[in-house]
Amino acid sequence: MQCRHCNAKMWYNERISKRKNSTSPRFSLCCGDDKVELPLLQNSPKYLHRLLFDHNSADGRNYQQNICTYNMMFAFTSTSIKLDKSINHLRGPSTIRIQGQPCHRISSLLPMSGKEPKFAQLYIFDTDNEVQNRINVISQHDGIQPQIISSLGEMLDEHNAHAKSFRMTRDRLANSDVDNVRLRLITTREKDGRTYNVPTVSEVAALIVGDFNPNSRRDIIVETQNGQLQRIHELHSNYLGLQFPLLLPYGEDGYRLDILHRATLDNKKRKRNRLTMREWFAYRLQSRPNEAQTLLHSRRLFQQFIVEAYTMVESEKLNYIRNNQKKLRVDKYCSLQNSLDDGTIQGLNKGKRVIWPSTFVGSPRYMDQLYFDGMAICNHDFPNLFITLTCNLNWPEIHRLLAPLNLKVADRPDIMSRVFKLKYEEMLSDLTKNHLLGKAVAYMHTIEFQK
Repeated sequence: MQCRHCNAKMWYNERISKRKNSTSPRFSLCCGDDKVELPLLQNSPKYLHRLLFDHNSADGRNYQQNICTYNMMFAFTSTSIKLDKSINHLRGPSTIRIQGQPCHRISSLLPMSGKEPKFAQLYIFDTDNEVQNRINVISQHDGIQPQIISSLGEMLDEHNAHAKSFRMTRDRLANSDVDNVRLRLITTREKDGRTYNVPTVSEVAALIVGDFNPNSRRDIIVETQNGQLQRIHELHSNYLGLQFPLLLPYGEDGYRLDILHRATLDNKKRKRNRLTMREWFAYRLQSRPNEAQTLLHSRRLFQQFIVEAYTMVESEKLNYIRNNQKKLRVDKYCSLQNSLDDGTIQGLNKGKRVIWPSTFVGSPRYMDQLYFDGMAICNHDFPNLFITLTCNLNWPEIHRLLAPLNLKVADRPDIMSRVFKLKYEEMLSDLTKNHLLGKAVAYMHTIEFQK
């Protein structure tokens, strides 16, 4: 079925009101039942489209197999994460597992003397040998085709706003005697984010000569040559576009704080009228017949994008908790209040604490709350049924959707998770509402992702 508001392809059982049947169901997973409005992604350039969807050509198969490597070659920013590569040595679908706090960093325009150019520097420094320089950046480049690298570079130079801005900087450095040329990556946009997301070169970056005063604390000023890395904030409009140039080939904007909900009568009554990061990603991860499929058909790079999305949403939640401790009334927690009232040396050395509430999934208080709920159920009566439901990659719903697209289950983990959730909810309804195995007094459940 399709959502009647945003045309996203949905399953009927994903509707909001599951208790009653409807010929025109409402869905909240895609657009929040007409609350979210974003511009559709444009069709990718012809060369990128041919690499993604042509499964018979040698270049297409090579690109699809090494898509993450090609994206890393053209990425403008580096990711400061530790990637666990040992997990994929075992049997099973490929998995991306990261450790540490993820963040994106960008270097100066030119490398330091004696250093090799990396990431954004490859668009400016020694562009006569650009293809070989991009290959040298990758430690394992077996199977990488130089002609694909060259063609992708030409494609980005023609269509990508970020590539054009760095090429503009290259030309200015080559044709000017001025040494202190800097590039300002602009985060603010003047146009409505609900209808416009493809910026021009002048909207994403600006060349700066001499001294200046930045207009926004989130704007990134890329120096000419200093050997330092700058962190790009998750709320920067270019955060995703600089990291995934092959997913967003036109340099499309990512999440922005100023995107409003669709103007409706119901939204006027709500206190919050701005789009959240989770709502933005939920809208982007849906398949629509009138929207480009570049993102959803990018296989392992799509997996990496989903991991990036999850870490961005979690980071934003943690930032809210850190900056709103008074609203969460953490000073009322008994254990912390007692230690502060104690006045002992140990209490004075504790410093400033950030308390995670039980509403944050995975926090100690969240786990304690679930544990006490489980123990309360066991005090009433011990469970007498232990039921396990395992996700089957060969379920007909998954195979029916992915087979015509020539995609594997590992290429679309979102589809696998959605089908499993539908099966789980159906089983839970049979046990608790339809009393398939007798009347259910209470139940507990947990979902595990195993590799």
